[in-house]
Amino acid sequence: MVLMIIMASATKISLQLLDWTPSRMRTVEAEQLITVAAAAVLAGIVMYMANRRIRSKRSGGDLPPGTMGCLPIIGETLEYARPNCSLMPGAFLNHRIQRYGVLFKSHLFGEAIIISTDAKVNQFILQKEGTLFKSSYPRSILNIIGKQNTTEIHGQTHKAVRNAVLNVVGTRIRSDKTFSFISAQILKKMETWGGRIIHLQEEATRLSFNLVINQLLSLSTTEHAAEVDYLFQNFEILVDGLLRVPINLPGMPYRRSMQARSNVIKMIERIISEKRSKPDREISDVLDALLAAEGSTVTREVSIDVMVGVIFAAYETTSSIFTFATKFITDNPRVLEALKEEHSSILNQTACATKVALTWDSYKLMTFTEKVVKETLRLANAGDVVFREAIEDVKVNGYTIPKGWKVMPCFIPTHMDAYKYLDPLSFNPWRWDQEHLGNADFMPFGGGIRQCAGKELAKLEVALFIHHLVTRCRWEQVEEDEVIRSRGAKFKKGLPLYFHECNVSRMGDIDL
Repeated sequence: MVLMIIMASATKISLQLLDWTPSRMRTVEAEQLITVAAAAVLAGIVMYMANRRIRSKRSGGDLPPGTMGCLPIIGETLEYARPNCSLMPGAFLNHRIQRYGVLFKSHLFGEAIIISTDAKVNQFILQKEGTLFKSSYPRSILNIIGKQNTTEIHGQTHKAVRNAVLNVVGTRIRSDKTFSFISAQILKKMETWGGRIIHLQEEATRLSFNLVINQLLSLSTTEHAAEVDYLFQNFEILVDGLLRVPINLPGMPYRRSMQARSNVIKMIERIISEKRSKPDREISDVLDALLAAEGSTVTREVSIDVMVGVIFAAYETTSSIFTFATKFITDNPRVLEALKEEHSSILNQTACATKVALTWDSYKLMTFTEKVVKETLRLANAGDVVFREAIEDVKVNGYTIPKGWKVMPCFIPTHMDAYKYLDPLSFNPWRWDQEHLGNADFMPFGGGIRQCAGKELAKLEVALFIHHLVTRCRWEQVEEDEVIRSRGAKFKKGLPLYFHECNVSRMGDIDL
């Protein structure tokens, strides 16, 4: 922060002086002023380093080992965010685990932070929320997803919001109407794939967003097409800035992300106004439930920030699982055959002459599909980190996590631990027949009191996607692609697939 103030001041003075200087003198003046500005930057770095050393001494001197980077604000963020062409932990984590062990310090997203890559430590941190830790994300991230979103609210406010979300999800997940809606959205998208090369990553992202935006805001892709498109475009920009260097200057991704957040908020406020104009409305989505819960603990700001955070988390995670599940199934014919056998059996058990209706009972029969989803979650690691803050000095593995320091449990190394998962890079759903794992070893949806409230709905959506994929489509990958892990795991080329067939109209159960 000191550096930003110094740089801004130096720049302002330089521009003012240049504006007052005759043109023939401006070149010389510019060189002098650049020198002054450079000196100011250097002074800022020195001040930052000195302040960091003082802070380390105040912490008690027994911090975990590690490095903090030499640049204020930036720290080691650029190295952390460097793309990694593998599902395994990237160079940033690997190098530090090899050098420092499973617990080490760093400086990311503008803040000092302790990173844990140990399953038991991660579980300890998540289970001790409210006593030793609190959920607390870096300011740079909160500026985008909201300072009152589900990760930042506590006590009765968090309880009220979580109950509101769980009540809606719990009511809808077993509903035949929900099954029909999810299937209709999936088939509507698949209907456009037959006989074409599509980039599945892009298609899955939009499909996931369409599902989420209906369940949370009751927006339909037919009745509210313009609103849905507008929100999607702005959320894509918003998400792009999340793990960027937090420099809020014109032209920077972080600035564009902040502007996109403003656009999203205005749209949500408009939707709230429309809902409020109908006083006798029923609770039909998560936003309705939040508005009904508003009072002394749940404020309007909380409702809006919760919606921004939940929409982001839900559609980003689910779209990643859609994409990676398809890739793993494509690469493993044995898995595809096992899925076809399971889903053909389900269709035979529930079929009438002209109608097939998937229900909660049908879903519970998808036992092998459940293992495919779990294995995809383990390998894709869509939700790979969470953030907490120590509310007092905490002793862990012989080190001290100082009060006020951020902590980042990281799940990729635990999900790829060769001691827990034989041949961890192998996609093997059958491992879940035999693996005897503790809860700490598999945490794709986080843990503790903030475990993802929508996890069961997300798993249902992926299972129904797989059902329609293997029973209605024939496809092949047409071009080699590679994983790029930076802000989550993505495919460099978007996973291009050719769909020979998508027999959407085969059954008469879905009204498209």
